[in-house]
Amino acid sequence: MKILLIGHGQMGTMVGELALAQGLEVAAVFSTANIENLKKFNQPVDVLIDFSSPQALPAIAAYVERMAVPLVSGTTGFDEDAQRQLRALAAYAPVLYSTNFSTGIVIIRRILRQFSAYLLDSGYEAELIEAHHNQKKDVPSGTAQTLLSEIDPNGRFTRVIGRGAQGARGRQEIGVHSLRGGTEAGRHEVIFFGQDEQIQIAHCAASREIFARGALLGAEKLVRQVKGFYTFDQLI
Repeated sequence: MKILLIGHGQMGTMVGELALAQGLEVAAVFSTANIENLKKFNQPVDVLIDFSSPQALPAIAAYVERMAVPLVSGTTGFDEDAQRQLRALAAYAPVLYSTNFSTGIVIIRRILRQFSAYLLDSGYEAELIEAHHNQKKDVPSGTAQTLLSEIDPNGRFTRVIGRGAQGARGRQEIGVHSLRGGTEAGRHEVIFFGQDEQIQIAHCAASREIFARGALLGAEKLVRQVKGFYTFDQLI
């Protein structure tokens, strides 16, 4: 599998190193700083893997439209317009988007999808805690927002980010708390507080390599798909 890699930060570098270790070919690497040069790149590749920034999306979209190359994106921080633009690329090629390429997070999502509505309707109160390294820019994390969509898919509850206000907790709230520091690769915990008991569902990433492995696994699955928009949960 020949890969075009966008992103030269920690995740992009990890994906590139792991791809080479697995015997895959990295045809070229672009970063947000030189992304405009992508319009001159015409070498055939099997898949484009993006771990860059939202600012690179217009150039990536133009490339996918021109070359019909499958796209794997793990970039977070997209606004609603960018998310629509990303989804629109599914008309040109298979597109896989995930805020987290850990198979463990897929399991957490499935657990939340199955049990959250029952717990909330039974009077439990949900809080979400996420922790990442001190260089992460988006708050809450993309994974936290994905988990929130599993806990409360219909938006019945108000998201309270940081819980800075004084006063008692509202019944129709989900608190979201973001921690930033050190080299933390990623930790997410959902707590359902009940009467005299609580249920904790947590995932901790020991290193970013799990996300790189997941992205490459997703790429291998994606190149066999027809045009369309896919999630990591759907492909594994």
